[in-house]
Amino acid sequence: MKLTIVLAGKVKDNDYQRIINDYATRLNSFVNFEFRELKVAEDLPLKDKEIVKLFELGKDSFKIAMDLEGESYTSESFANFLNETLNIKKNVVFYIGGAFGLGKQFLSRCDKLISLSRMTMAHKVALLVLFEQIYRAFTIISGHPYHK
Repeated sequence: MKLTIVLAGKVKDNDYQRIINDYATRLNSFVNFEFRELKVAEDLPLKDKEIVKLFELGKDSFKIAMDLEGESYTSESFANFLNETLNIKKNVVFYIGGAFGLGKQFLSRCDKLISLSRMTMAHKVALLVLFEQIYRAFTIISGHPYHK
């Protein structure tokens, strides 16, 4: 069982990097976890070769894209969804796009779209929210007191 978060972009801020590293360490106590950053052009929509590279990072996995139009969850329902998905698919990849999102072509090839909020947020903020919610989901699944 493996869970991966792929960011179309790079985290350059040291404070964000520290928080990401902390959550990555926490997540590794629950699941084989990996965080990947894919360098992309930050001022343009994703190019075809970048889309292919993103998709290859999730080959043979259940692909979930973060998108404003995706399904919304409570923390508890997200934990149930994640638990069920990992039990069936074993490998799950979450994708977060950059300033221009992931693009319709990429989104149409994903297995599921999830919205972290109906509000638009910077990709590095979305990344932290996703990390926290995935960690929270695992604590809910395992009965850990963090969620309370």
